[in-house]
Amino acid sequence: MLDDFGVDYIELTSPAASEQSRRDIEAICKLGLKAKILTHVRCHMGDAKLAVETGVDGLDLVIGTSELLREHSHGKNMSQILESAIEVINYVKSKGLEVRFSSEDSFRSDLVDLLTLYKGVDALGVNRVGIADTVGCATPRQVYDLIRTLRGVVGCDIETHFHNDTGCAIANAFVALEAGATRASHDLHIYRIDTKDDQMLILRFLGLASETELQKPLGGLMARMIVSDHDYVTGKYKLHKLKEVGATMDGELAKIEDFVAANVQVNVPFNNPVTGVCALNEQD
Repeated sequence: MLDDFGVDYIELTSPAASEQSRRDIEAICKLGLKAKILTHVRCHMGDAKLAVETGVDGLDLVIGTSELLREHSHGKNMSQILESAIEVINYVKSKGLEVRFSSEDSFRSDLVDLLTLYKGVDALGVNRVGIADTVGCATPRQVYDLIRTLRGVVGCDIETHFHNDTGCAIANAFVALEAGATRASHDLHIYRIDTKDDQMLILRFLGLASETELQKPLGGLMARMIVSDHDYVTGKYKLHKLKEVGATMDGELAKIEDFVAANVQVNVPFNNPVTGVCALNEQD
């Protein structure tokens, strides 16, 4: 479904999360999709080695950089974070795989710390660096300023990732692209519960939802982008697939968002951009 729609990358959960996760990643890597398959792992050699063995096209490395996460997540200072990053990035690159390095909780991290860290990993030859608003606190103005500043520091691609806790995810993704980011990542989390191990497979791709609600609808981002660059968006993505992707049990075509909603057992909002039942209705 996602591959047919036109996404460039499909990011999967970490193989270190569970044995089921590892098997799922290996199975997806064998599907022969056009999209590149990535796995989202901690910036840790053990995770990286396990991920490389699954057959993915690249690794998305992440580590917390805010003061809170440094204290309560992994206990490393910024110098130790850079040391870990150098070790893991060099290993992944030696295997011929793509590598993205991302901070977590970027917008509550110290700006000088972030820029120093990104400059260091850019010098190693990473494909992308990532900015992640993992608590959904950023405003569009903050996003634009940070991405614009980062664009002047690194030469690699810039990926962004936004949560919608305060309602700015689509706006933040759009202004990030305006400021110089090259990829705006949203989430699609699909859970497959294994009755034996109670493990979950999570697929993440460029544009959709979170595990708790359809926070960042793909239709919303597409609607915003198509106004700015109609030819690019319609040429790259099969927009009709927003409404005509997959099949339900009774054979009727289902929207991507309906498919996700059914899997996570939430409802698509009636006023969801583009695909909601009342999306195009107006009332003065």
